[in-house]
Amino acid sequence: MSSLLIANCSPTGSRVALMEEGRLAELFIEQPARDIRVGNIYKGRVTNVVPGMECAFVDIGGSKDLFLPLSDINHETPEESVSELERSPSTRRSSSGVSIQELVKPGDEVLVQISKEPMGTKGPRGTTFLTLPGRYLVLMPETDHIGVSRRLSDPVDVARLQEIIMGIRPPGMGVIIRTVTLNRSKQELESDLKFLMNLWSSIQKQAKESPTPSMVYEVSSLLLKVVRDLLGPETENFLIDSKEEYERVLNYCKFLPEQLIERIQYAQGNPFQEYGVEQEIHRAKSERVSLPSGGYIIIQETEALVSIDVNTGSYTGNDELESTVYNTNLEAASEIARQLRLRNLGGIVVVDFIDMLEMEHRDAVSDKLSQGFQGDKTRIRILPISEFGTLQLTRQRIGPSLSSILFNRCPYCRGRGKVNSKEFMCSRIYREIRSQCLSRPSPQKVQATCHPTLASVLLERDEEKFKELEEETNTKIYIRGDSKFHYEQFVVS
Repeated sequence: MSSLLIANCSPTGSRVALMEEGRLAELFIEQPARDIRVGNIYKGRVTNVVPGMECAFVDIGGSKDLFLPLSDINHETPEESVSELERSPSTRRSSSGVSIQELVKPGDEVLVQISKEPMGTKGPRGTTFLTLPGRYLVLMPETDHIGVSRRLSDPVDVARLQEIIMGIRPPGMGVIIRTVTLNRSKQELESDLKFLMNLWSSIQKQAKESPTPSMVYEVSSLLLKVVRDLLGPETENFLIDSKEEYERVLNYCKFLPEQLIERIQYAQGNPFQEYGVEQEIHRAKSERVSLPSGGYIIIQETEALVSIDVNTGSYTGNDELESTVYNTNLEAASEIARQLRLRNLGGIVVVDFIDMLEMEHRDAVSDKLSQGFQGDKTRIRILPISEFGTLQLTRQRIGPSLSSILFNRCPYCRGRGKVNSKEFMCSRIYREIRSQCLSRPSPQKVQATCHPTLASVLLERDEEKFKELEEETNTKIYIRGDSKFHYEQFVVS
């Protein structure tokens, strides 16, 4: 599938849009203020070990300690490490049977790499299985393992690449063969590996010389990561709207083939606006996503999972009900895959499709959803649609979701998405006024200040109630509206 990359650069940060078939597929946003990012490596100090949770907490210099689970602590010696092509490092770790207390204790210094950024009230998650990604290879300097990208399926190609890596990798170190390694020569792979080895040497030197805690390695800027990870033969162009960043990228890309370098172009004007990226970002802020036929889906993020509801909306179809439902679900399946990728939503996702009677329709919708994820590089697992019409899937969390970047939690509703009704607030204000009137010696006066909308209701609708209260308590009651007050704020004095 051909793609187009568009970079929008400014002093506040860079944004890169990945367009597929003329539509926004992924959006990458670099935030200079966000210093704890996936891939950064820190020299930290263990502050606490919790055996009951099989984890440790590490001070890396941030506002919250890093969460380090037992499964992410590398404790294999060279004699214990086994180089395997089929078994992943996580499989080896889970069967070790070692307790957390045997590996770390409070006060220990450790090198940790961010695997998940802070989310909400949770601090960052880290691992001691360090990885350094290059153009073609990923170096695992402290893990004896050879891995192959799942997207490399041809056994002949895989065998050729494995043979090359076995001959050039350093003893005791691991290498992951990336998808873009296909058709690369031994010299190109050796050059990439040499660069990563030099990088690892500089990290080790930095770690020895740096205080604890401190950052010893920071991931590349967004544009350079895009060149490394996304610029390939299927890329039509990479448009950059900053002359300075364009020249910086060209200087970095000297190692690329000439035909790829030619696709990196300086774009005057506002390509984000020209290609409709800004409009797509605006639409991605909404919970509701319209479908071509008139149906729609509702996407809601919660602390535990992502919930997606499919509705027919204004689409009534031209045939029987089952056909209408089936067509709506097919459209929704494609759009759901796109939206999860665009919004970078991960974890558990529950999709409530409209109930389908025919099993072949359920299978077709599930297949359509799987096809929609073909361009998604994250790990995804999809379960069959249940008899209740719900489908569960998991999508690997990588970095913050789009909504967490674009939005802050509302300081008024604190994430509820709702405010108290007029009736509730007016009743609450009346009860507070009555309490003040009854608790004070008379004669006296009581004043309530609140939002003008509530003041209007209290003065008009509840006028008789306040007259009765004034007579009962020999108190003069005043209601005052103040536009500076929030809807749920009031003061009775």
